[in-house]
Amino acid sequence: MSDADDPAVDDVDVGRPDPDEGVDLTRKPTIASSVAAVVTATVAALVAGLVSVTALGVGVAGVVVLAVGLAIGNRDAVDVGALVVFLGILLAGLQGGATAVEPTLVGTIATVLAWDRAHAAIDLGEQLGREPPTLRLEAVGFASSLLVGLLAGTFGYAVYVFGGGGQPVPALVLLLLAALFITIGLGAGKERGDWRSSRGY
Repeated sequence: MSDADDPAVDDVDVGRPDPDEGVDLTRKPTIASSVAAVVTATVAALVAGLVSVTALGVGVAGVVVLAVGLAIGNRDAVDVGALVVFLGILLAGLQGGATAVEPTLVGTIATVLAWDRAHAAIDLGEQLGREPPTLRLEAVGFASSLLVGLLAGTFGYAVYVFGGGGQPVPALVLLLLAALFITIGLGAGKERGDWRSSRGY
């Protein structure tokens, strides 16, 4: 009698656990990084509001778009939202002049941090889902990005103070933004690689 006709084999096959059975991952942006992104974007909008009410309105609109992008897991919406928040920061810098240097720097760091964490939330949600414990991984990613932002902000402020305080604030912001995008972009690539490694991808 062949194995196919053996009822004992059938019983074993029926009882054999399927490694994928019962695993239904929620492939949505992770909650911790999503909250971090929205909070930091809100901080950026409020900082812009310290200089200009108009800038506050623009920033808040950007926060809403970014939050919607996270809710639906859409990277394009996240990018647009972060860009609108940043436009609010630029507007605050233009209207505030030299008195807006510090708020502009803080707002720029917060904006890029929000953008970075929003993409991290989407990437991590797609790769691992919401079910696995990822809070520690997300906390490390947030701390790393924040450290990069603070270092870039310190550098930008030093350039402004010691390299000629008369340069336009928007030019300073763009310089800082470029440095942030490059450094955080490189770090985000490594971070995504770490996530894949943790899952054996």
